[in-house]
Amino acid sequence: MTKKEFFMQKALRQAAVALKYGEVPIGAVVVDAQGVVLGRAFNKVETVHTQTAHAEVLAIARACKKNGDWRLNGCWLYVTLEPCLMCLGLIQLSRIEGVVFGAKSHLFGSRLHTGPQLPSYAKHLKVEGGIKEAESIALLKAFFKDVRKKRKDSRETACGVCSEDREGVK
Repeated sequence: MTKKEFFMQKALRQAAVALKYGEVPIGAVVVDAQGVVLGRAFNKVETVHTQTAHAEVLAIARACKKNGDWRLNGCWLYVTLEPCLMCLGLIQLSRIEGVVFGAKSHLFGSRLHTGPQLPSYAKHLKVEGGIKEAESIALLKAFFKDVRKKRKDSRETACGVCSEDREGVK
């Protein structure tokens, strides 16, 4: 197992915890240049009712506290899903050296997955995507499958009529 896979596995463990709590399963780990984990977290957006409770934000905040400085020079962020623009801004402000992510986010991603043609706002950032991608995607699929099932179940019972009784109703 490579160093990147090792730390991504730690981020995946955080994502699995998020899944247990009904959160979008995204996990993040901040590691210093010596390989010491300074901060780890999972999404808590639904739990604390704020969009700023992304795994990256929480992991960076913990890393800064442990580091005793808001600057995370030489540190790397390992996260199971490509960071959004909000998190990318925080990554840059925190002076993180690089990001390793699992799955691409075509919906909310910061376009880090564009490879060598990184957006101009992220030119200095070292980026590698696709590490433990299949595992990251599997967690996300499990979560959204459950969300869709719950929505379907709630629609079927919303009117107080079970699905079998509605079959004959016109």
